[in-house]
Amino acid sequence: MLLRRAVLGLVSALAAVMLLAGSAVASTGPALTAPGEAGYAVTGARFIVAETWVTLPDAARFSGEIGQLGMSVQLWTSAAVFDLTATACTDASCRAGGAPQAHRYRLELAVYSRSTGALICSTSAAGSLRCPQVPAAWNRARIAPGRVAALALSCPPPHNALFASVNDQQYFYPLGTSTVFGEARIGAQFGATPWTSASFRAPGKAIAVARFDRPTPPPYWAEIATASGSAGGIASWWAHHQVRMTGGSSGRRLEATTSALWDDGYGFTVYLEP
Repeated sequence: MLLRRAVLGLVSALAAVMLLAGSAVASTGPALTAPGEAGYAVTGARFIVAETWVTLPDAARFSGEIGQLGMSVQLWTSAAVFDLTATACTDASCRAGGAPQAHRYRLELAVYSRSTGALICSTSAAGSLRCPQVPAAWNRARIAPGRVAALALSCPPPHNALFASVNDQQYFYPLGTSTVFGEARIGAQFGATPWTSASFRAPGKAIAVARFDRPTPPPYWAEIATASGSAGGIASWWAHHQVRMTGGSSGRRLEATTSALWDDGYGFTVYLEP
């Protein structure tokens, strides 16, 4: 809890610096495509915090279109992707088109090879693929639809560990001393991993799935913070890129996308596309 308070103190202090300094114009990169994700990616700095707040929808409402729904915060190095998710299936099979079943959201921190997408470890895996020292409470934890989930990944110096937090559940993942996070992502995840295609059926019209933002101020919190001391929303100092989910028979059909950013670059909505 002491580290948690230190992290929150660091983020709120950096956010205060941003508010005093005023908003800066950030560059916007081209949209990225991903098999099973929709959200925003931020690049161009050394990141130490990525976090978001989202009211968890009843995933069963979307059982006709998707098999599962996850809220995701990610930090990327040149070699690995650290993916923190709260995920719920929409039916008993976790495939689109099933009979809707309301499920609570389960938690996972997973680490993947950036080059191959192979799983390095996760908090829910068995045997040698289980990440080290996972608290028993982490895998037992469930969050009901309708609750606000605060998801955060942080690596405040001088700690050589990644701190994963979802509401009152915390997990520490050990890092090397030379770890540098050059990209952060926030959004919705529809596949079993960021690398796999989602079970998806196109809706008849666009459907709003999840709305990401910061808590109602005060206090003011930052979504993104860097080692250099800058902090704020997605559209602050850094290049940001819309991430869109593509698929279909061509592999290029637009299946999920986001709204434009709002609330000073903190907020956005993820939609399923017809």
